[in-house]
Amino acid sequence: MKLEKKINYLKERLDLENLPGWEAQKKMAAIPINTFTENFFLNPKDYKKAGVAIILFNCDEKLKFYLTKRSNDLEHHKGQISFPGGSIDNKESILMAAAREAEEEIGVQRHQIEYIGSLSPLYIPVSGFKIFPSVWFASVKPRVKLNPKEVSDIFEIELDEVLNEEIVSQKKITLNSKNFNAPAFQFKDCLVWGATAMILSELKEILREI
Repeated sequence: MKLEKKINYLKERLDLENLPGWEAQKKMAAIPINTFTENFFLNPKDYKKAGVAIILFNCDEKLKFYLTKRSNDLEHHKGQISFPGGSIDNKESILMAAAREAEEEIGVQRHQIEYIGSLSPLYIPVSGFKIFPSVWFASVKPRVKLNPKEVSDIFEIELDEVLNEEIVSQKKITLNSKNFNAPAFQFKDCLVWGATAMILSELKEILREI
């Protein structure tokens, strides 16, 4: 499918009332999901909000997106691979926060990207944040400039790679003194697990329909 048709499809498909949601997200959860552990992902009343930006861009008529490696100086998820994003400030909308964080972290300015839809929110029990992922498109590849205080590296991933079952891998992690083999996406230059992998898992389900 041509790039323009993919973007138009995503604009129609990314409807919060009709998304794969938890059933897709849980496939890449860091811990095995059962009737007990599923409760960990039910957000409490005092959860914190974070907006993240999945920035799709045209690169030689192929869709790619950015992933970043979080700085080791950050409070939460240091050194992990993630989408640009962060806390939603008071009186700030989810989209405003996602766009602001994209500019602050990797230098992509709001006027360079078009909002095309959102994925399902996801509560992360480790940090206490509920993540609201938004999807954006740039018809021309944006210039990036990393903020070293927040981002130590950036990666360009071809969107279709997400559909490749051969890149589904594992990462050994330890939580509360227990060892787990967390499912992960092993891209060429980075390993993605945890919340970012769960968000990508829902996007993967949608891409399968194209």
